[in-house]
Amino acid sequence: MKFLVIYIYMIINVMTFANSYNYPYTNPYLATVLSTPLKDMPEFKPVSYKEIKLPSDNSNTPKNLWYLDEFKFGLMAQEERSPLVFLFAGTGAKYNSKKMETMGSILYEKGFSVVMLPTSFDYNYLVSMSKTHAPGILGEDGEEIYELMKKVMKKIEKKVNYSDLYVTGYSLGGSISLILGEIDSRKKYFNFKRIVSINPTVNLYDSATMLDKLLDDNIHSERELDELLRKIIMGVIEYGDKTGGVSFDENSIYPLFKSLDMDEKDLKILIGLSFRFIAIDINYITDLMTRSGVYSDPTKKAKKYESMSQYYSSINFSSFEKYIEKIGYPVYEKTHPGITLEEVIKQSDLKSIDSYLKTATNIAVITNEDELILTKDNLDYLKQTLGNKLKVYPYGGHCGNMFYKDNIDFMIEYFIRGDIK
Repeated sequence: MKFLVIYIYMIINVMTFANSYNYPYTNPYLATVLSTPLKDMPEFKPVSYKEIKLPSDNSNTPKNLWYLDEFKFGLMAQEERSPLVFLFAGTGAKYNSKKMETMGSILYEKGFSVVMLPTSFDYNYLVSMSKTHAPGILGEDGEEIYELMKKVMKKIEKKVNYSDLYVTGYSLGGSISLILGEIDSRKKYFNFKRIVSINPTVNLYDSATMLDKLLDDNIHSERELDELLRKIIMGVIEYGDKTGGVSFDENSIYPLFKSLDMDEKDLKILIGLSFRFIAIDINYITDLMTRSGVYSDPTKKAKKYESMSQYYSSINFSSFEKYIEKIGYPVYEKTHPGITLEEVIKQSDLKSIDSYLKTATNIAVITNEDELILTKDNLDYLKQTLGNKLKVYPYGGHCGNMFYKDNIDFMIEYFIRGDIK
């Protein structure tokens, strides 16, 4: 009887939370595409940031990637002594992507100085800082980024007056934040006060496969893809003509989607396609940097302004899964003799830091019940492992609600007080 009462109490709590959570998009695909309307975000002013460069760790950058040779990151520094947050981007996102600028500005508004950093699948990082140029093993990627952060701190030590150090990040950046926490728990160089992981992937391979399938399972011919892209382009032109131009904010994007009459299948294709473009670039850059010879001739030196068409033709919409199998895994085999693909996949999983996740007292993880990059087993793992260190919202898709005022309030409250309610 006692357990039945507890169970009913838990169900009532979940139902009450779902009913009181007013993020506007309950469809996970719509949420992922449209994110959070400005009216539903906390008030903030966009903050200009300083772009800071570090010399490359790589002395052999191909000439056609010259623009990626210096590593770049951003700094938003408070004038007064303030806590400093390391903010990490998602897969393939630059340090100054729109999501990063928005989150950085929100954190700055709340009194934090902010260092804006990409993760291991950023093109600039791949070329200028990665030692293997083939990311995918979370622990090793984290070790590289941890060393990079030391260089970043030395570079900014005279530019920012900071007190405690915090870490946050979304998507892959959320996973890397937890990996960095585990590393710092052993090495104690930074002594991070608190870490918030937003919509992290649990297993890179699982998440990438799910995103790959959003495109592969819904597009069955190039003609079908061409028709959707044409529909979007013509819709933007027509909508712009009617409204005097399209400004991409919540007042225009949602009506535009409604005018295009996009269904759930179209939204899945859009999400899958955006990820596939990232995967194509990763396939190309890692092939070139590792001289794997999968898509390019490793004996031929690329010219500075060489056309990329021949390479992209051979890549032909290659997925993240193909990157792991054709480029990543062969590289790992050289550095880890005898390693199997299954072992590589296991090492791309947060379960590799399982004991840390269970015992750490300075971490909080935020995700959604309808998260697009988590399998049911992934979500169950987070719930069972993290317990009350996990905040699960009823809906929001993948990072769709990360700027929603309730989510931001929770993150800031945790940074300040260390409590999860």
